[in-house]
Amino acid sequence: MNRKRNGGRYASGKASAKATLLPPTLESVRSLSLRNHLALAALRAGSGNGHLLSDLIRVLYLAWYLREAGFGAVDHRLFTEAAEALERSAARATADDVWQVSPDDAGILERLLALHDEQLGSTPVGVMLGAQRRLLRFAGSDRKTPWQDAGP
Repeated sequence: MNRKRNGGRYASGKASAKATLLPPTLESVRSLSLRNHLALAALRAGSGNGHLLSDLIRVLYLAWYLREAGFGAVDHRLFTEAAEALERSAARATADDVWQVSPDDAGILERLLALHDEQLGSTPVGVMLGAQRRLLRFAGSDRKTPWQDAGP
């Protein structure tokens, strides 16, 4: 391949590959973290909705896949507890049309968000993209949770 003739395309592909090895920018980490924490704050205040609950469910699964990839050391029981907290919130919304998490459940979800914040700051972009792909594949599967058969 003639590098001079195709220099722009070649260079951008190489730069893009290198970018996947780096952690995300501080701005993107802060933006994602803020979005996640605002979702929890709204649900804690009883001002949530299904989209905000879905954001926290997405955090739960991404945090699991990033933990499996070696980013974030936490007992796998946090994921079970967080899933149960989110299920209770969804059940409350279905029964009472109130999108809220209890104070106890909010504490569990705060621990999950703290883990995910740590992961966001240290995980290479390529690993995050891989976790997102795994989440999409899981969503199309019939498994209940990816941690159902996991050990400590």
